[in-house]
Amino acid sequence: MLGTQLGDPAKAAAAIITVATSGAAPLHQILGSDSLGLAAGRLQSLSDDVEASRPLAATTDIPEAPAA
Repeated sequence: MLGTQLGDPAKAAAAIITVATSGAAPLHQILGSDSLGLAAGRLQSLSDDVEASRPLAATTDIPEAPAA
């Protein structure tokens, strides 16, 4: 609904132009504190999953053959 969003559309447009013309645009540009919070939460969740999987993950490798 118009006027209820956290972000300022003019500031978002200016940020997009800045990123697009900088030559160093990230693959996924995050705009807005709400989006930043959601992305950070997702990254933390993914990191937690990776760490929880670490002990079992390496056990599924094929052992290296001994050098002859």
